[in-house]
Amino acid sequence: MPDPRISAGWLSDDMAHALAAMSPPLQTRDVEQAADKLALHAEQPLVVDGLLRRNLDLIEAQRVVEALCALRELGNLGPRPVPVTEHPRSLHRSRAGRKR
Repeated sequence: MPDPRISAGWLSDDMAHALAAMSPPLQTRDVEQAADKLALHAEQPLVVDGLLRRNLDLIEAQRVVEALCALRELGNLGPRPVPVTEHPRSLHRSRAGRKR
């Protein structure tokens, strides 16, 4: 069954758990809910406020939201194609045959 979380595409369960573990008293579900709010384009101060209501201090709440924003941005980038270039030896051979 697919994950019903909106943020599931860019926030893994393991990462949500790790962020919660680094920021007690947060639980994994708190981090997932914050990520879902960000995925719905909620303003960062609103998400920070939600974490403050979970008894997290301001600095930690901001740190969690910044981490979630970074993960969201990385997730939105998706895989990038690797450019195909000539092998360095083939470049060397093609230049070696030329006269200067």
